[in-house]
Amino acid sequence: MLRKFDKNLLICVFCSLLMASVSFGYFIYKGNGAFTLVSDFNAQELTFAAAVRHALTFRPLGQWIWNLDLGSSLINGFSFYNIGSLFFWISMLFTKISFPYLAGYLYILKYVVASITAYYYIKIFVKDSKYAVIGALLYSFSGFQTTNLIFHFHDVVAFFPMMLLGLELVIKDKKYTPVFIFAIFLNCITNYFFFIQEVIFVVLYFVVREWSDIGKNAFFKRTLRCIFSGVLGVGMASIIFVPSIIYIMGNPRSESALYLQNLAYDARNLLFIIKGMIMPGDVMKDQSILFSANFNSTSCYLPVFGAAFSIMYIFKNKGWLRNLLLALFVISFFPILQATFILYKGEFIYQRWWFMFILLMSLSTSLVIEKHDDYPIFKFVSMYAVFVAIFYIAISFLKYDSQASQVIFHAKRFLLFTMIVISGLVIIVLLNYFKRFDFVPLLILTMVYGSLTTFLGISLYRNNTDTNAYMTKYKVAEKFDVINEQYRYNSGNNISTLTGQAAGTGVFSSTVENTSKEFDKIFNDYDSVNTRLSVLHNDYTNDFMTFGPSSTDARVLLLGGKYIVTQDRKSSHIIRHYVENGQNYYIKEVPACPIGFALNKYITKKELMKIPLENRALTMMNAVVIDSNIKSEVNDTVSLYRGKVYAKRKGKYIANANKLRVRNFKRDNTGFSCSTNYENKKIVWFSVPYDSGWKATIDGKNAEIIKSAGMMAVKVPKGNHKLIFKYCTPYFKIGMVLSIVSFIVFILYSVVSVVRTRKS
Repeated sequence: MLRKFDKNLLICVFCSLLMASVSFGYFIYKGNGAFTLVSDFNAQELTFAAAVRHALTFRPLGQWIWNLDLGSSLINGFSFYNIGSLFFWISMLFTKISFPYLAGYLYILKYVVASITAYYYIKIFVKDSKYAVIGALLYSFSGFQTTNLIFHFHDVVAFFPMMLLGLELVIKDKKYTPVFIFAIFLNCITNYFFFIQEVIFVVLYFVVREWSDIGKNAFFKRTLRCIFSGVLGVGMASIIFVPSIIYIMGNPRSESALYLQNLAYDARNLLFIIKGMIMPGDVMKDQSILFSANFNSTSCYLPVFGAAFSIMYIFKNKGWLRNLLLALFVISFFPILQATFILYKGEFIYQRWWFMFILLMSLSTSLVIEKHDDYPIFKFVSMYAVFVAIFYIAISFLKYDSQASQVIFHAKRFLLFTMIVISGLVIIVLLNYFKRFDFVPLLILTMVYGSLTTFLGISLYRNNTDTNAYMTKYKVAEKFDVINEQYRYNSGNNISTLTGQAAGTGVFSSTVENTSKEFDKIFNDYDSVNTRLSVLHNDYTNDFMTFGPSSTDARVLLLGGKYIVTQDRKSSHIIRHYVENGQNYYIKEVPACPIGFALNKYITKKELMKIPLENRALTMMNAVVIDSNIKSEVNDTVSLYRGKVYAKRKGKYIANANKLRVRNFKRDNTGFSCSTNYENKKIVWFSVPYDSGWKATIDGKNAEIIKSAGMMAVKVPKGNHKLIFKYCTPYFKIGMVLSIVSFIVFILYSVVSVVRTRKS
C-alpha cells in the first residue's frame, strides 16, 4: 500500500510539514494564533487579504474597491498580490476568521505544497526517489523563501515546479499535454508578473534541454505542442491575465530598464550577489552587510549544501543541466542579462527569478548526493568552505574603498551566517569521511538546517514586532465603518483603511490606479522618495494615528479626508468611540471637500502647474482642471478661472464645495450614483480616479467623462438629474470570454486525450 501511494512522497510531506511547523509554530503560538512579521507583510499582505475578502463577500459584487487608495480596480489592484492565488481562495472558506489568524497556517501549507511539486519534478531524474525528498526540501526551504518572507512570492514558488514537470512529461509523451496546460494556467493566474519570468525561463530551459534535437522533426513537433499548451493555458487564465497585463503596461514602474549602467555590477553589488549565493537568506529591510537595506530578493542559498554541489555537478558533468546551470550562474552576475526576465521593464533589476534557478540547483544537488561516490566531495566542499571563510574575512577586515565606506551593518549576524554555512559544510565532509554519507543523515541534516535558517529569518524579520499591539489596531480597524459615503478617512495607513470599510486618502501599494499618480504629479509627489503617503501621512506602514500635516493639508481635504483616528479623548468633534484590548480609539471629523461637488470655473493643467505648489489644491477647490485641447468643449458650461487663492480662505473654499456637493451620493463595489439640482449648468468633479472602465449616465443617457487631474468630471445640465457611474475592469469581458472558450477547449482536449490513451 505504501508503495502504491509513494512512500517517499509521504516522507516528503511529513518532513516539510514538520519543518514548517517548527519554523512557524512558535511565532503563531506567541501571537495567540495570529502571525505577523514587519513592514510590507503587516502593511500589505495581511491588509490586502482583508480588503479582497471584504470586497468578495459584500453585495452587490463588483470590480471597484473603494478602500485601495482613492478607489481602484479590484482585479488590477490585487492580481499581483492575491486574487489569483489558490491559497488566498482557501482563506475564503474561513471568512469569519481574521486573516492574521490564518496567515501562519497558510505559510506552512505553501511550504508543504512547494515540497510536493518540487519532489515530483526532481523524481523524474533520480533513480531512487528518496533523494528527490532532499532536493524538494532544499527548494522549499531555500534562502529565497526566507528572504522573501514579507512578500507573497511563496505562492509562486509553490506551483512553479509544475511548469517544468509538465514540460518534461510533454517532451516524453504528448498524452501529458493536459498536465502541462493546467500547470501553465495555474502559474499564470497565480501571478502574472512572475509568470512572464517563468515563461522566459521555460523557453530557455526548453531550448537548452532540446539543443541536440534542434532542426529535427521531433523538435518542431514538441515545440508546436508546447506553444499550443502555452496559448491554451494562458487563455484559461485570461480573465485575470489580460486586464492585468493591459493595466501594468501603463504603470510608471514598467518603464524601460535597458540602460548602459546595467551592463555590469559595481563591486558592492557584485559582492552582494555572491553573498546571496553562499549565505542564508537575510532581512531585506535590514541587511547584515554591503547594503543597509536591499529589496532585490537576493538569495539562492540551499540549506547545508549551498551552491557547492551544483558547482561540483557543473565541473563533473556534461549535458543540458550542466549547461543551463552554467548559463544561469553567468546571468546572475550581469544585470543586463537578468533584466531579460522582466523584459527590460521596471524600476529595479531584481533577483526575483532565482527561485527557478534554485529548483535546478536542488535537482543537481540531489543527483550528486545520489551518486556521491562519483564526485570528489571532500575536495570541492573543502574549497567551497575556504571560499566562504575568505569572503567573511575580506568583508570584515578589508576596507571597501579609500573612504572606508561602511559595508558591515550587523557584524554578529554576519558571523552567525558564516558559522551556519561552514558548520554545515564541515558536517558534510565528516559524513563523507566516515562513510556515513547516506540518505537518513543527510535528510536529518537538511531538516535541521532548513528549519534553523527559516526560523532565524522569521526571528530577524520579527525583531521589535509586537503582534498583540498590531492585532489591537487590526481588530479596531475592522470595526471602522463608512460614516458618510461622500467622505473618506484622513489616513494613508493600510491597517486603518483596508482592514475594515474605512476608505482613506492614500494607500501603501504599487498597483493603484495609474491615473491617481497623475493627480500626485500635480503636487510633485510621485517619485521614489516623495509620495502622497510619505509627504502627508509620515509612518504609513505602522502607526495609523500618525498623520503628519494631513489634518490641515489642502490636498487631503480636497480628497474628502474628513475623519481622523485619534486616541486623544479630549479632541473636539468626536463622532465615534471604539474600545479594543483596553485601548480607546476615537473618530473625529474636520471640514473637508465631498467626493463630488460642482464647479463653474476651469483652469488648464498647464496654467495650474504655474501656480505655487502650496496653492494648487486650493485652486482645484475652485476650478476644474482640464487639458488645453478640450477648452472648447467646456466653454458652454464653465468659464476660465482668473482668480487667486489664499491659504487663510481654505475654510471658505471647503464650505463652498460642500454647498455645491452632489446629493444622495451612494457608492458600492459596482460604482456610485448621486443626484444634482443646480440652477445653472455645472461641471461636477469627483475625486475618483479616472479609468476607461467607467461608464457614466445622466438620467439613463450616456454621458462623457472628462479626465481632470487624473480624476473624473462630467458636465451636468441645470435642474434635477440622476447620475450613475458603473465600473467594469477594461478588457475583463474579453478575458472572461477567452477563459470560457479556452476551458471548453481544454476539457474537450483532455477527454479526447484520455480516450485515446485508454484505447492505445
